[in-house]
Amino acid sequence: MNASDYLKGSALYRKLVYGPYREFARVYAAKMSNEGLGRRCTWRSLSLFRDLMDWHVGNGHDPQDLSEVHVDHFLEHRSNTGAPTRATDRRSDACFLRYGKRA
Repeated sequence: MNASDYLKGSALYRKLVYGPYREFARVYAAKMSNEGLGRRCTWRSLSLFRDLMDWHVGNGHDPQDLSEVHVDHFLEHRSNTGAPTRATDRRSDACFLRYGKRA
């Protein structure tokens, strides 16, 4: 199952598309689909995207102000709170970095 197939039935993707970050979620999902990511990497990347946007907006920034610097700060914040801890999380963070910074 690739990213396109996964996104068609994903409840997380529907929540993102109909939520406050809809335009960003669509762009991000399109980039993952074009790259042909697998289901696991797609789910984890969407989850990290949601966490990033919640953290970014929760710190008083507009969604449009997201930059690589903000993504780096978010990942640093995650590492300071004890996450990620599993090898699968580290691989998923690598997927997120590869596609999230270009979204």
